[in-house]
Amino acid sequence: MAFNFKPRMGSGDDGFTELFGGKRVKKTSLRVEANALIDELNALLGVIKAGERSGKNKKELSGIQSALIAVSGLIAGAQTADGVKTGTIAIEALISVRSKRLPPLKHFAIPGKNKKDALLHLARSRARLCELLAWRLKAPLPAVYLNRLSDYLFLLGA
Repeated sequence: MAFNFKPRMGSGDDGFTELFGGKRVKKTSLRVEANALIDELNALLGVIKAGERSGKNKKELSGIQSALIAVSGLIAGAQTADGVKTGTIAIEALISVRSKRLPPLKHFAIPGKNKKDALLHLARSRARLCELLAWRLKAPLPAVYLNRLSDYLFLLGA
C-alpha cells in the first residue's frame, strides 16, 4: 500500500494522533490501540524473520508483514481493502499447504521447545489480541485476516 505521509514530530503531545484523511482522534481510541498492537505484532514478526534460515519462510513472513500494514491502514481509515483481501487469500493458501503436513495433534501446544517456537506462539497470541480488537471495531476484514494469521503462526510453530 503506497501513501504519502510525512511524520510531524511532537504532533501527538496533546494526547491526540492523526488517522488517514487527517482526522485527529484521542490516543486512547480503540483504533489507535489496535494499530499499536498490530505494530508490535509486525515488529515481533520481524524478529522471527531475522532469525529464519529458510528463504521461503522469510518471504512468507515479509508478505504477512506487508498485509499487516494494509490491515493497519484499513483500521486507520484507509479506503481500500484490496491489500487485506489479497493478504487473506495468500495466507489461506499457506495454511492449506502447511496443514496438510501437520500430523494429528495429541496434546495442547506448550510454547518453549526453543526460542523460535516461543516467539511464534507469542506472535500467535498477539495476533489473537489484535483480532479481538478488530472485532470490537466492527472491522471484519482485518479481524478475519488476523484470525488466519493466528492459525498460520500456530502451524509454523508446529
